[in-house]
Amino acid sequence: MMSSEVGSSATQPSLVQRLLGAQGDERGRDLVLRWLMNNAALVGLVLLIIVSALLSPHFLTEQNLFNVLRQWTMVGLIAMGLTFVIMSGGIDLSGGAILACATVVGALAMPIFGPVGAIVAVLLLGVAFGYLNGAVITWGRVTPFVATLGTMTIARGVALMLSDGRTIITETPEWFQFWFGRGFIGPVPAPVIIAAAFFIAAGVALRMTRYGRLVAMVGDNEVAAHRCGVNVPRVKRSVYVIHGVGAALAGLLFLGRLGVGEPASGALFELNGIAAVVIGGTPFTGGAGGVGLTFIGLMVIGLTYNILNLLSVSPYAQDIARGVIIVVAVMFSVRSIRAKR
Repeated sequence: MMSSEVGSSATQPSLVQRLLGAQGDERGRDLVLRWLMNNAALVGLVLLIIVSALLSPHFLTEQNLFNVLRQWTMVGLIAMGLTFVIMSGGIDLSGGAILACATVVGALAMPIFGPVGAIVAVLLLGVAFGYLNGAVITWGRVTPFVATLGTMTIARGVALMLSDGRTIITETPEWFQFWFGRGFIGPVPAPVIIAAAFFIAAGVALRMTRYGRLVAMVGDNEVAAHRCGVNVPRVKRSVYVIHGVGAALAGLLFLGRLGVGEPASGALFELNGIAAVVIGGTPFTGGAGGVGLTFIGLMVIGLTYNILNLLSVSPYAQDIARGVIIVVAVMFSVRSIRAKR
């Protein structure tokens, strides 16, 4: 009798199998696929790190990784501001030009007002250009693409006019060079610490404050946000100001590293910033995203360039690789949005 009971229980399906069944297996696969789709950038970054480490013994060294972070701090600060802008449903093409104008203004202000005065002047410049973008978009009813394209041209023109089209060389104090350019705290470059502080502050603002929720509401449905009492134009202007300040701060890092105001600097930085935001998973449609996702996208681009450099791959091929990554990232982003709907 006991043997028959054992035999019958052995042939019966387990409790887990009875609970799941074929339907549960399909549901589990769907959940895994959805998670992979929603976290495609993170999965891609992990795979990129593993493959790169196998291809080059120098890739995972401390010096190399911190060098990548240092090289991409300026683009990262522009991308940080773009995260706010794109989450609100907008776009900003003026980041690289604001950076260039900031380097020139900082270089010209340094001998007149000193380093602290130059920092204040540069940050106010970022606020001014950011507010200009927001004002033209909200009050002038100009689309963000056209408005920021115009501001990009204006900022680049101001930089060229103030510098007379030449590089402005200036003397900067040691503490300025340390924090904004060449300093290290242990193995960590000081500019990386500054950028990390702003990234953390931006992440807290987006995830843990009412302001972050308002930005997402405006990007998700502008009309519904207005009916809920949100001052939509004010929120829009604020995100462009944040982007302007981020681009101006990137200009200070450029000035601290090289000690020059360069009106031609920052070319294509805004496109790299947009690519980082999109690759990270923030959709162009707005309403979702985050600074953490932007950091992942930034590292995907930065580490891709880095491993291709370590392998001595042609820079033209590097551009092709970046284009492929952007296209694939947008495809995953679109699919993720459709899956959520």
